[in-house]
Amino acid sequence: MDWFDLIWRRPRVETTVLGVAASIAEAIVQSTNLLQTRLRDEGFAWTDPARADTDECLLECTILEWFLQDVVMSDGLGKRTEAIRQALGGRILTDLQRGGVRAACLADFDRRAHERFIDYSNVLSVSPSLQPLGALAWRRISGGDRPSERMTMLVAIRARAVLASLIASSRTG
Repeated sequence: MDWFDLIWRRPRVETTVLGVAASIAEAIVQSTNLLQTRLRDEGFAWTDPARADTDECLLECTILEWFLQDVVMSDGLGKRTEAIRQALGGRILTDLQRGGVRAACLADFDRRAHERFIDYSNVLSVSPSLQPLGALAWRRISGGDRPSERMTMLVAIRARAVLASLIASSRTG
């Protein structure tokens, strides 16, 4: 038997819905951590420490990052997209629970995520700019209606960078 036979006889690894969801969930966790670090670096933890360190803030950051992943995912996974979405929702919820997010904060997780996705999608469909998305996401993350041009732009620029990175990796992957 030569190398050629070994290579062709080796079992092929098939990606599963749960495997894809796990990979995407890990990317969402990493991206959420980066977003929270960036917000902290820009002074959010200093200007509003009561909100910055809450489960609600973490949840809103996670939903935003999940939404950005979903925008790109919906274009590239074909017929398995809906199954991956379902598995991903369960995986994110489990990761948040394991991360110590209070059960009371997660009680309406599915409804809240669904509503945010609709709101964010509507904003994206109205404007080619990501600034309206940044403004809406910032209001959700900050937990209030206080406008902040700096934080709106930070979230919009972050969203643009995440989307560009995801689109580039989906084209090469």
